[in-house]
Amino acid sequence: MIRDARVLRAGFVPREVEHRDAEVNHLSSVLEPITNGDPADTAIVTGPSGAGKTCISKFVTERLREEVLNVETTYVNCWRNYTRFRTLYQILDDLGATIDIHRQSTPHDELVDRLQQHDGPRTVIILDEVDQLEDPSVIYDLHSLPQFAIICIANKEEELFSRVDDRLVSRLRSSEHVRMDKYHDEQLYDILSARAKWGLDEDVITDDQLYRIADAAAGDARLAIGILRTAAGKADRENHER
Repeated sequence: MIRDARVLRAGFVPREVEHRDAEVNHLSSVLEPITNGDPADTAIVTGPSGAGKTCISKFVTERLREEVLNVETTYVNCWRNYTRFRTLYQILDDLGATIDIHRQSTPHDELVDRLQQHDGPRTVIILDEVDQLEDPSVIYDLHSLPQFAIICIANKEEELFSRVDDRLVSRLRSSEHVRMDKYHDEQLYDILSARAKWGLDEDVITDDQLYRIADAAAGDARLAIGILRTAAGKADRENHER
C-alpha cells in the first residue's frame, strides 16, 4: 500500500512544487545575489496555514544549495525556539559553532558576536512561524549581518509588524514580500495526486477519493496530505488492497 512514507509527511519537500511557480521564481530572485557573494534582501513569506510557505522556502533554498557550492541553509521553527537565545543557539548549532556555549550562562550578545564573526559560506536562515517569537529583536540582530539572508515566514504581515518596534517595521516593510493564497480544490487534487503517485502503490486510491480529500481540506495542503496519510495508514494496518 505505502511505497514511500516520507512522501506522505507534511514536511517532505518534493522535487517539483505544484502551482507555486510565481512564488518560487520570486523568492529565488530575492536570494540570487548571495550566489555571487553579495547580500540579499530579507524575504517575508506570508499566507494562510497550509498554503505551502515552508515548502517553497525549503524548496528554493535546497535548489540553491544544489546549484552553488558556497551556500548553506538553516531552518528554525520559532514556535519551538521562541526565545532570542534559543533562536540564535539553533542557528549557531546548525553552523557547528556551539561547542563551548553554555546554555545557562552564555549572554545573548556573545551569540550575536559569534554570528557576526562567522566567515563560512553565505547562509540562508529560514525563520518559520516568526510571529511566535517571544522577543522579535532577534530579527533585527540577524537583519544587520550581511553574510546571512533571512526568510521570515508568518501567516499575516500585520501580526508580525504589530510585535516589532518601529525601527524594524520600516526595514521589514521595505523587504521583499512573497504573498501566497490558499489552494483551490483542483490545485489540492494535483498536490495529492503527485503525493499518491510517489508515496503509494499504483491504483490504491481513486480520483474521486482525492477530490473528496481536497474538498474536506478547504485549501489547506498540510491538512489534505494529513488526511491522505491517515487514510493510507489505516488501510495498510487493516490489510486492505485499496
